[in-house]
Amino acid sequence: MSQWKQVQQLEMRLLEQVDYLYDDNFPMDIRQGLAGWIESQDWDSAVNDESMASVLFTNLQTQLEKVRSQEQNFLQRHNMKIIQQQLQVTASPALFLVLHLRGELSSQTSGIQVSKSITFISPSCF
Repeated sequence: MSQWKQVQQLEMRLLEQVDYLYDDNFPMDIRQGLAGWIESQDWDSAVNDESMASVLFTNLQTQLEKVRSQEQNFLQRHNMKIIQQQLQVTASPALFLVLHLRGELSSQTSGIQVSKSITFISPSCF
């Protein structure tokens, strides 16, 4: 199961923490639409390699354009266009975006781990 699907199944209090990770610099819409692609990239390596960060940023824009062009809902397509424009302005340099995504993925992984540890606590312990 993808990390994003696991995140969506977290308890409400943990979901509220996830909500704080997203803002105008990287809206949750992008995370949702590109979940599989985002999770398959090597963000850790890109943090230390600005040229790799730049390639990932360009690829992210390409992926976002692909998703936007396939979107049937006019409003969603419009919103994605605005997000693309904002990314081009605010996510430069590309390293900022890489750091942001790496932090989000790390925080989400932590939230999933916390949720699993809570789930596996035996009721007899209380």
